[in-house]
Amino acid sequence: MKKLWVILVFSLLLCGCSAEETFETVEDVYMEEQWGPKSIEVAIPLNAKKTQLTSGEGSLYFCDGYELTTEIMAAGNLSETFGELTGFPLDSLTMVETMQTDMARYECVWTAAGEGGDTVGRAVVLDDGNYHYCVTVMAQSSKAYDLQQTWKDLLGSIQLV
Repeated sequence: MKKLWVILVFSLLLCGCSAEETFETVEDVYMEEQWGPKSIEVAIPLNAKKTQLTSGEGSLYFCDGYELTTEIMAAGNLSETFGELTGFPLDSLTMVETMQTDMARYECVWTAAGEGGDTVGRAVVLDDGNYHYCVTVMAQSSKAYDLQQTWKDLLGSIQLV
């Protein structure tokens, strides 16, 4: 009986001495990057009058003799974007495609007849894969020739921040 008590005491003492298993846990620290639209930065003339566009994210500026529009649209359908900007299907426009930093840059010029007379427009679209960053300028055709250098400088200053 004495042996039984000794075995029982030792077994009770050894119950708390079992080897603990240690597990290594790895925390998932990857945070999904938020892809919101960037802002369009353009060298807008100081005397420009700004108004908010009624649809989408964008602004309309009335400058000296022309209108400047900045707008952000969802990427995906380039034909739809240019159709909305110009009023013409993509296959009827002559498109110039270049690269600006790490994204595609599309540019075109169009003319249209309207109630107020003939107009000339020029559009630039930067495509980062998620958004189309659009900048358009429009003027009466009689003033468009004199504005070419202004438009070239203005459209050359487009940056995304």
